[in-house]
Amino acid sequence: MIKPQARPMPIPERSDKGAPEDQQMANIGAEQASEEEVAQAKGIVENIAVYIYSDGAEDIIEKSNGSPKEVGLIAGNLVTNEIALEEEEGQDISRDIEIEIMAEIVHEITDLLLAKGIVNLPDENSEQAFMGEALTFAISAAMDSDDPQITNESMMNLVTNMLNSSEQSGQPVDGVPLPQEMMNGQS
Repeated sequence: MIKPQARPMPIPERSDKGAPEDQQMANIGAEQASEEEVAQAKGIVENIAVYIYSDGAEDIIEKSNGSPKEVGLIAGNLVTNEIALEEEEGQDISRDIEIEIMAEIVHEITDLLLAKGIVNLPDENSEQAFMGEALTFAISAAMDSDDPQITNESMMNLVTNMLNSSEQSGQPVDGVPLPQEMMNGQS
């Protein structure tokens, strides 16, 4: 039996601000990215989203157990693997957009888990806290990957730049408490 949706999805309002995807990318700090980087990010997110909602849905649901840590690890691995595949095909992917891509993938996986009733996030704040915690684990997964362009220092610079761009654009910088193991450098 299909469980009814706990809350209806809001109907997007029409605006002259551009496509919703463009607004989302701007909201997470990609406004400083070049048009080429934004196009790359959209392509990578689209490729991973197709996988999430088709072949990968069952595996993602099973492996995530509704845990933000597992969601983050899955998202981080999906993003680093997709970037590696794109580079094998000759693309030059900027790491400046990797956190934004991870945030989008965490969001997509969270939406899948919500739709399937795997997680119960009753309000926007709990949803944001869940996704924020998952994103910290996604970043950790990227740092643990074999990608030579991802180092602790490069990720710190990306996060710092993202936070600075949020401050300059007048957006509030919301924090999510880090799990103790993340503060200790463990994942």
